[in-house]
Order: sequence, then structure tokens, then C-alpha cells
Amino acid sequence: MKIGIVGAGGVGGYLAARLAKSGEEVYLVARGEHLEAIEKEGLRLVMRDEEIVVHPTAVSDDAAEFGERMDAVLFCVKGYDLQDAAKKAAPMIGPDTLLVPFGNGVGNAQTLRSIYPQNPVANGAVYIVSHIQRPGVVKVAGRGALAVIGTDGPVPQRLQALGDALKKAGIKTIVSDRITTEVWKKFLLIAAMATLTSCHDAPMGEIVEKHKEELRKVLDEILAVGRAEGARLDDGDKAKVLEQVAKVPYDSPTSMWLDFKAGRKTELEQITGYVVQKAREHGIEVPTIAACYEVLKSRQS
Repeated sequence: MKIGIVGAGGVGGYLAARLAKSGEEVYLVARGEHLEAIEKEGLRLVMRDEEIVVHPTAVSDDAAEFGERMDAVLFCVKGYDLQDAAKKAAPMIGPDTLLVPFGNGVGNAQTLRSIYPQNPVANGAVYIVSHIQRPGVVKVAGRGALAVIGTDGPVPQRLQALGDALKKAGIKTIVSDRITTEVWKKFLLIAAMATLTSCHDAPMGEIVEKHKEELRKVLDEILAVGRAEGARLDDGDKAKVLEQVAKVPYDSPTSMWLDFKAGRKTELEQITGYVVQKAREHGIEVPTIAACYEVLKSRQS
């Protein structure tokens, strides 16, 4: 397949390296020093038991330079960058190009559909701990990643082909026909912990230890909104999140908390704000997460 990947950070860099290594045509949109390093020395992927260097078919900060239309384009950027990134990717998007977002939020597929209403759009989630270690190098903690891609209903042939390509690349992949539920399962953890670590300016371990009741309330509120949005979530999903966060190292951060601490742009609106907005649309009370949202809005401004 001809696969475009927009964003070469922890997620996009990992996917690009594994897919290129397996022989797929990978067209990677990167920028800055990271782009320069990849152009000169290739993209290096450092994992626990393996290290590889690959050279994508092409890499640029301008999709027009590729001169190709893709079979699929994967968007691996922050939620606040997705709309702009999607528009800039237009030169490599044909009428049948499959578009798949791999961001933290659950509204990313809707964003892509609003820009490309005629294109097939799926949704996706990636479970991975990774980051850019230095320009040209992406480091992965743990065993790798789990990718979940899909639609709600029958899986189109091209989406299945993308799933096969990811599996061939050695990426554990699930192709789902109930993707709304799958992305909300991941979002349940991300939204709760991103909101609370940022609100309390504290690592995940402190949230679990000192704010457990608040965490439970936030999870209940997100569960209610997710169900209203069509996700089949239950108390078992809440229990899984509580089990997962109890096992993380005490000082584990979330990316949104790190962005707040560094004074960078954050995904507040795509994560916490999204829950509050959808709750309002559905007439659901979410007092705990709404209170944190107001605190974080004032802090961001």
C-alpha cells in the first residue's frame, strides 16, 4: 500500500518505521530538525529488544512534494493540529483515499469527515508509550504497540488491507466493527488522567493515592457521556482503568499535564472540553470534570 503518515512523533514515527521496514511505501510528513535528521540519516526506532533504521519512500514537510495520491493517510498529530494538518495533506489525498486519525481524542474522525466528506474515514487508537528521543530517533518503552482501527458496521476492504499491512509490519492490530466503543475505552483513561493530573498539577500516582474518589466520579461522568455518544461502555471498563492506573509508576505524567507545566499549547479542548461540550449537548451533568475544566481554562489563558 501507499501509506501517508502525517506526524513523525512517538506514534507516527513508530508506525512509519515498522511499515517501511516491512516493505510498504511510506510517505512521511515531518518537520524541523526531526525532518532534517530523517532526510540525512533515516528514521531510527529504538525498542527494548530491537533497534532499526529505515528510509521512508519519501519524507517532507510538504505533501505536495510527494507527487502521489495515497491508498491511506494516517494522522498522528495533536488534536489541535488535526484540522490544519488535514488540509495541508490534500495533495496526497485522492477521492478514494482512506483517512484514519490516531489522536488522543474521540472527535477526530468527525473533524476529518467535515473536511473530506466524500472520502472513506475510519477511526483509530494506538496504545503505546513512545517519544522523540532526539531528532531522527523515536524511542518506545515496553513491548511495542496495539493499534485498533475500524468503523461502526461492516469493515471496508481498504481498511482491512490497512489492518493486514499493520499486522505484517509486526504491529499488534485489531480491526473493529464497533470502533466508537474502542476509541472511547482508550479515551476513558486518557481523559480522566489528563484532566486530573493537569488540574491538580500532580503525577498519576498522586491522583490514584490522594484523589481516588474524584477519579471515580470523573470516570463515571465520562462513561455517561460515552454511552450517550453510542459507546458500549460499562462498569467493567471503569474497573479496568482503575486497575491500569494503579500499576503505573507513581511519578508517571500525562502529555497534557506536561504541556501545561511547560506553558505549551494543550489538548484541553479536545479532551476535557470535549467531554463537557458533549455532556451539555446530551443534557448530562458532569460537575466534577466541569469544575476541573474551568480551572484549566483559566490557567491556560
